[in-house]
Amino acid sequence: MVQERSERTRGRLVEAGAVLFDRCGYAGATLGEIAGAAGVTKGALYFHFASKEELAQAVFQRAERSLRGACGGLRATSSPLQTLIDVGYWLVDALGSDAVVRAAFRLGREGGWQSRTAAFAPAASAPGVPVADVRGFHGVWAGVVRELLTGARRAGELRDRSGDPGPETLVVAAACGLEVVFGDGCPGEERARRVGALWGWLLPCLVPPGSSGAYRTRPLTSLPG
Repeated sequence: MVQERSERTRGRLVEAGAVLFDRCGYAGATLGEIAGAAGVTKGALYFHFASKEELAQAVFQRAERSLRGACGGLRATSSPLQTLIDVGYWLVDALGSDAVVRAAFRLGREGGWQSRTAAFAPAASAPGVPVADVRGFHGVWAGVVRELLTGARRAGELRDRSGDPGPETLVVAAACGLEVVFGDGCPGEERARRVGALWGWLLPCLVPPGSSGAYRTRPLTSLPG
């Protein structure tokens, strides 16, 4: 019972921190405001998080778990390339509805405040996919994109373009750009229209001629939460 209450309090603090980091940035969000928004004392906040940096890292880690959990759920029933399409829809939906994901992106953009931990290091590169020094949550997202592209190549879904990283570079850049385009909010129907149009252009660059129709570029009715 005590542990459950403690976990609930920690969860409220992460959620309140995410809302304020998203709204005010790391420097602008104070621990007093975060504690008040979570309905706890500042002392209770310090029981769970020794510093604002530690709380920000918890926000980042929850966002990463959400992204990887959504990707894993989609991957269980789809090919790597179809999963990449669908997880892009998941991301733009999260940007409109999930302060934790938005805060993770903002924290990564601001940079400079965090310790040099593995969570904020550049995403590991995948074989055959160009390396970019992408940090923060953009680095996590770029890493997921690279992993799925590598899986798609191994599954024979991509064109055989040995030594030509252009298409993969384009997809990673476009995927990272989704946060820029949709981070400030956009109606759901417009998000879906734009992402569908993006894949309408990208797919012919990635897959063998004539196989674009094998992939659904519309959003799923229900995306993993």
